Amino acid sequence: MKFWRILCGVSCLACAASNTAGPSPETPDAAEPQGTPMPTPPEGTPPAPDAQSSPPVTPPVTADADVPPTPPGDASPPPITGEPDPGNYTCTLIIGINATAEWYGKGFESMVDNGKWELIRVHSGFVELWADPKASVWNTGPTSACAQNAGNPDRVIFIALNFDTNTLEQWVPPLTAVVKNLKAKYPGLKRIELGTFVRAPGNKPCPQAPAKRSTITPAEDQAIAMVAAANPGLVIVHPQFEAKTCGEFSGNPPHPSASGGAAWSKLYAEHYGAGK
Repeated sequence: MKFWRILCGVSCLACAASNTAGPSPETPDAAEPQGTPMPTPPEGTPPAPDAQSSPPVTPPVTADADVPPTPPGDASPPPITGEPDPGNYTCTLIIGINATAEWYGKGFESMVDNGKWELIRVHSGFVELWADPKASVWNTGPTSACAQNAGNPDRVIFIALNFDTNTLEQWVPPLTAVVKNLKAKYPGLKRIELGTFVRAPGNKPCPQAPAKRSTITPAEDQAIAMVAAANPGLVIVHPQFEAKTCGEFSGNPPHPSASGGAAWSKLYAEHYGAGK
């Protein structure tokens, strides 16, 4: 009996010691890896995205190759003058419209070295025709051909025309194609000048006809400057010649009156001068 009391006392002491030590720590579940606990974000911080879902991807914006960049603001870019003009061309070809021929025939060649100048005139020779390398306009021969290199001029002055083309998107592609075609047609080219018909004074409409027949749109001037800038050293902006009065136009601009044709012929001759 005494033996059992002693044994019971030992057992009670062991149980008391176990309860005092506290519960045994749990073994972590191998299927749930343990990591460093994330700190509590400051108040007002948006919740972090779900790691299991990918954030939406915005595709990169690519420029449309057919849409040229638009210069900032409404102002036209400054004219591109290119390299200094040596003025020693053996043959300068002017490609123009009827209005071009009408001032050219009013004494221009008598005021310059006519052996170095020639003209190809195509009535209503819109820019889209010259942009097509297979168009029949390319078969037109020159008037009063140069004494040298008549078939391979080293300078071309191209007068661009389309009364109904009003945007950069409409002007830049055909002008770019014209430059490409001129380079292919005339391998001896040193200079291309892109220009317009003689415009009304201050580029303000004259009363004889709708505005598009005596004025040049900002888009055309901008497109010419942009194509020139894309071809440095070869393409320049032709001078933006203006009539002095609306009386220099006939009743059907851009065709000149008799006096206007003579005035424009002198205007061109004074700019280019002998040997230019």
